Amino acid sequence: MKLSLGGVSANYDSKKSRAELINLIAEGDKDGNYKCVRKCEGLTLFATLATGPVRSDPLINSGYAYVVSGAVLYRVNSAGTATTLGTVNGSGRAKLAANSVPGDNQILILNGSGVGYIYTDAGGLVTITDVDFFASSSVTTLDERFWLARDGTNEFFGSDLSSGTAYNTLTFGSADESPDNVVAVIQKKSALWVLGSNKIEYFQRFDDTTFPLRAVKGATIDHGILVGNTLAEMNDYFAYLADDLTIRMMAGTQSVKLSDLDFELKVKGNGTLAFPGFTTVDDAYGFFVDGPIHSTYYITFPTEGYTKGFDIKSQMSHRRESEGLGFWRVNGSAKFGTDIICGDSESGVLWNLDVNNRTENGTLIRTTLVTPSISHTNNVTISAIELDMEVAQTTDPTDEPVMRVLYTKDGGNTWINKGTTPVGNFGQHGNRVVLRNFGRLVKNKDFALKLETTDDIGVQYYGADMKLVESI
Repeated sequence: MKLSLGGVSANYDSKKSRAELINLIAEGDKDGNYKCVRKCEGLTLFATLATGPVRSDPLINSGYAYVVSGAVLYRVNSAGTATTLGTVNGSGRAKLAANSVPGDNQILILNGSGVGYIYTDAGGLVTITDVDFFASSSVTTLDERFWLARDGTNEFFGSDLSSGTAYNTLTFGSADESPDNVVAVIQKKSALWVLGSNKIEYFQRFDDTTFPLRAVKGATIDHGILVGNTLAEMNDYFAYLADDLTIRMMAGTQSVKLSDLDFELKVKGNGTLAFPGFTTVDDAYGFFVDGPIHSTYYITFPTEGYTKGFDIKSQMSHRRESEGLGFWRVNGSAKFGTDIICGDSESGVLWNLDVNNRTENGTLIRTTLVTPSISHTNNVTISAIELDMEVAQTTDPTDEPVMRVLYTKDGGNTWINKGTTPVGNFGQHGNRVVLRNFGRLVKNKDFALKLETTDDIGVQYYGADMKLVESI
């Protein structure tokens, strides 16, 4: 009997045991069918910044990466050399945007405490002092104007054309179709989305020199954004934590749910001890990692110690964890040439997401695979389970890598530790991984495997074959 290791729906029936991948990702073939589960990419040092932690997504602009780390704005070149551009102070998540004006490219920085700055090569870093600039935690650009959410109100406002330091009292709008606080703004396909706490409104370009936008009636999305820092964009998409504690993605003008049953039970809870729900969600943040194969939206709840990724292509999900943190230390990413660079939530470091690194810059990556649970209408004995997996994935001739094996017969309420099993020393590519002596499985009881690795090795699972014998 085949035992699935990945590529299955996340919304299957058992409420006790659900398949889970931690620091593993499901791969498909060219037709989208399940192929294998492999270890996620590691982290290699790209740049060291003088202060930390990193507080913004990297902004790629004119061949450089710009990032706020600690209280400082940095510019980093493709070799990883960082230049200090000035102090922005503030706390929490900072936001950056560029208006891409030819010959006068401006970068606007929101410092996480309501204060705005403009950086240009010619003028350096200056504070925005215009009386019509208001405290904001969200910025985007459209037609050479910066557009910002006005904190604590149902309003948003824009800069003068091609000038991030000048603002007009008439260049503002409000979420009037369903008045609520505007939390964030984002531009897609020459239109502006205004994300409120209860609704999302859609504004099109309009031929007006002062306020060149108009609301599109009937295009309002009937939910809001719960936490502004969970808003993240990639190409023509953006995703966020909605006010119903689901993950939503905007594709065109359609809102699509990304989150699965496992995530929603984890975050919302269902009133049971197994799923009590999260108590702190207002510190959550989200970001995309746009790789050559996978385009994944990640959301992290740092207080709860939880990071979940949703692959928008395969519709599969997985978790990421950094050793000792619970959540993944990466807190933002951007394509930078051929690299994917990532910020670090714990220090002033930029990482390169590296498929050839099996660690996080030398720190182990612990992988965990929990299979979907299975049950039978008859009593059976599980005499053996043979894993179809890559073996001998170490590059160290002195290493003896192992895999820890646990199993459950009650749907994940309790796990039995079978200890460790070898997964092939250096050069032992002919080894088979056969697990034995699981004993009797009572009918209608849920059986599942949990496989864990901590060694500096490649990990790739294809499937598993269970040998079953009917018993009394």
